[in-house]
Amino acid sequence: MKTVFLSLVASSIACGQAPVLHCGALDYVSAPAALSRVESASYPELGRRDVRLRAFRSSTDFLQTRFSIARFLLPLPMRYFIEVNPAMFDRAVPEVGLCAILAHELGHVVELGSGNRLRRIGLVRLLSKHYTAGFERRTDLVAIERGYAQGLIAYRRWVYQNIPASSVARKRENYFTPEEIELIDKRLRSDPTLAERWRRHVPRDLAEARK
Repeated sequence: MKTVFLSLVASSIACGQAPVLHCGALDYVSAPAALSRVESASYPELGRRDVRLRAFRSSTDFLQTRFSIARFLLPLPMRYFIEVNPAMFDRAVPEVGLCAILAHELGHVVELGSGNRLRRIGLVRLLSKHYTAGFERRTDLVAIERGYAQGLIAYRRWVYQNIPASSVARKRENYFTPEEIELIDKRLRSDPTLAERWRRHVPRDLAEARK
């Protein structure tokens, strides 16, 4: 499956098109396999990490990343949970969108697993319902760099149509919008060195992405 993913990316780039990655996520039952495929294809550095999938319920969120508090406090290997809201399958989430948002969540695992535990204490506050825009947008950038721009665009458009209207503004503030993703992906293709600058100073809107 890893070969399939990488060949999709390679053929898309060779044709000058934005890559669109599929991971076979058609329902909640297939979500664990999809997560494994995205991790294998795009996050080889997580090969030894304990990353698991579990369900949660929400009217405004469909995926989120958590970790074992007990293992965080004790000298035990960390365990991470990517939580998936099964309602997204009832609402026909696009497969490429789900693949992309799984890639986004794995980006959180990379961030949370970096450095020592003292550094990670500063990240705990980000695992609340109110993620900071900088943290989330930076993780979007990771997913875009790894080939998931088109999937993120599909996912964000789907999300805006499947959450209460009162929550859309917060989503647009905390995460890259489809317009921002498209621009960032285009600029990264012409100048990959922008990624390093944006990781330090993540764009908060279209104007900053254009600079």
